[in-house]
Amino acid sequence: MTKKVVLVAFGLMLLAPPMARADGAGENAAAQALFDEGRRLMEQGDYAAACPKLESSQKLDPGAGTLLNLATCYEKNGQTASAWVTYQDAATASADRHPDWAERARARTAALAPILSRLTISVPAKVDGLEITRDGSVLDDATWGTPIPIDPGKHVIEAKAPGKAAFRREVVIAPGDAKETVVVTLEAGPTLGPTAPRKGGSGFLIAGATIAGAGVVSLAIGTAFGLVAMGKRDDAASSNDCSADLKTCNAAGGALVDDARSAATISTVTVVLGATLAVGGLVLILAAPKGAPREASALSLRTGAAGSPLGLTLGGAW
Repeated sequence: MTKKVVLVAFGLMLLAPPMARADGAGENAAAQALFDEGRRLMEQGDYAAACPKLESSQKLDPGAGTLLNLATCYEKNGQTASAWVTYQDAATASADRHPDWAERARARTAALAPILSRLTISVPAKVDGLEITRDGSVLDDATWGTPIPIDPGKHVIEAKAPGKAAFRREVVIAPGDAKETVVVTLEAGPTLGPTAPRKGGSGFLIAGATIAGAGVVSLAIGTAFGLVAMGKRDDAASSNDCSADLKTCNAAGGALVDDARSAATISTVTVVLGATLAVGGLVLILAAPKGAPREASALSLRTGAAGSPLGLTLGGAW
């Protein structure tokens, strides 16, 4: 049993290197294809399309030769800052095995240095949590205030900080030793939290008027049901269906008495509720701070309006 385990483990060890080499070979093949395509596009003068191909090739299979071609592509495409820093990387990468490449790269680095465009991010007042980005990449705060080489063209500077309004500025950098400065200033932004009460206490007035209005409506309904109860009781008393004291009734009279009692119960409940709401609304109105726009709320009650089963119409504005 032990021998079988050892043999299996040994077999897996033998298989592992070829698998790793297969993965590496695939990446190398892709890198070579991208490099060849980038070189072909450079020969056609399409540097804008060639540079991304060479960038991808360098990521898959880093090499001094690819760096040197990429730096040349950047330079031909007008990306002077990218070319300048990539030539430096190429000089370092090729110093041991290709000194002639390194010398060429250093020469191009020196030639580009005097014509580099530079951008300075100025921050007059630093705030806690300040984050500044250039074209979507976060800038180290050590770079603030320092003229940094940058490729000519349009760039977007954005900044944000807690409690501050977002900052955004587009700047177009000219080629050939251009110098631009973007001053990042953050203004106070909207703060999250409870909303301050409106001046004059109109919130108290609106709430009070609304509650008081509901109380008036309830009182009106209670009064209407009280009148209905009295009418039913009078009908029962004046009819031949009940005795004068309403203690003895036939079926028809009993129905009238029951209706009167139900209406009276509803009347009592709604009148008590209405009185409570009206008093509560009045308290809120009186509690409103001085200077509140009391004319902002109004309530009216009219009787005899068509379309209301109780002959009552409530109107108002808040």
